[in-house]
Amino acid sequence: MRMTDPRIGLSLLLALAIGCGGGSSTGDAGSTTAPAATTGAASTASSQGGGGDSVIDTLTGVVAKVSGVDITYSQLDEKAAARLVRLKTQAYDIRKQTLDEMIDTQLLEAEAKKRGITVDELVAAEAKGAEVSDEEARAFFEKNPPRGEVDYERMKDRIKDYLQKKNEADGRSAFIGGLRAAAGVEIFLEPLRFDVAFADADPVKGSKVAPIQIVEYSDFQCPYCSRVNPTLAQVQETYGDKVAIAFRNYPLPMHKDAPRAGAAGYCAQDQGKFWEFHDVLFENQRAQTDDDLKKYAAEVGLAAADFEACLTSNKYAERVEADRLSGEMVGVSGTPAFFINGVFVNGARPFEAFAEVIDEEIARKSL
Repeated sequence: MRMTDPRIGLSLLLALAIGCGGGSSTGDAGSTTAPAATTGAASTASSQGGGGDSVIDTLTGVVAKVSGVDITYSQLDEKAAARLVRLKTQAYDIRKQTLDEMIDTQLLEAEAKKRGITVDELVAAEAKGAEVSDEEARAFFEKNPPRGEVDYERMKDRIKDYLQKKNEADGRSAFIGGLRAAAGVEIFLEPLRFDVAFADADPVKGSKVAPIQIVEYSDFQCPYCSRVNPTLAQVQETYGDKVAIAFRNYPLPMHKDAPRAGAAGYCAQDQGKFWEFHDVLFENQRAQTDDDLKKYAAEVGLAAADFEACLTSNKYAERVEADRLSGEMVGVSGTPAFFINGVFVNGARPFEAFAEVIDEEIARKSL
């Protein structure tokens, strides 16, 4: 009974993506697929209702010997951590989707029976979407420009079809939401939550003791990381001091200057101007050589000699690599990747995707 998520159609329609993919043959057309970890420490998924840990048995002892040398289950699990986390995440997603389908089906069948119509007739009547105008289609096209030379007129009909289906899906979701509220639906399936919290070294925008903590893994040369910044600003404007955001580096292989830019950001942090430098880097993603970085340091008012000494000494190269490895060991393969109180949010999502998780956390904490 579930309608296909229209965002899938969006990706296919305009060749858009939600993130830069480390493992994608198309470079920045990949998407983030798995959660990340805290810097310098292994992260684990909470098993409070989400069921992630129960999918994979924790075993101990020796799993193999090679020329008399033991390979232990602990070594095996560490090496396979990225793939195991994907499996845990997939298991949770399957449970969540199936539970939603079961709830929605039960509610729709009950409502249809009460009205004396079929479920299909009920959905058709209640999921009507407003007709999409040419102006709305053009605005969507301009806000989400596809790669390459693509003419709007060639895409107009497909865009309008996509937006119409989205309106219908939104109408259906609103109708289902009303049925759930009226039925007093309670869900006890906890979100898959990872042990990802602010570290002392993290640059944080907001209070480090904010009740809603967002940890971002990002790449200064990833266009989708830049694209999500206005959304993050909207999140902070909307939720105020309830929310804080920490930044960590996850430089991707195709972005050769990103590790250096990440280290330069930490050099700026030494002088208390990480976020100012962060903003300039995202405004200049195609120009991040050492000379460029020094120029940006001057623009944000950093002490030139101190910044240059920090940069040329490679002071923070290991820290950037530690950021990357901490994500990699639990499956991060693209950017941006977010954790809202440990709940994973994938890619450059719209504000509503962040708000959904934040609102649930606010309710959970009775804020």
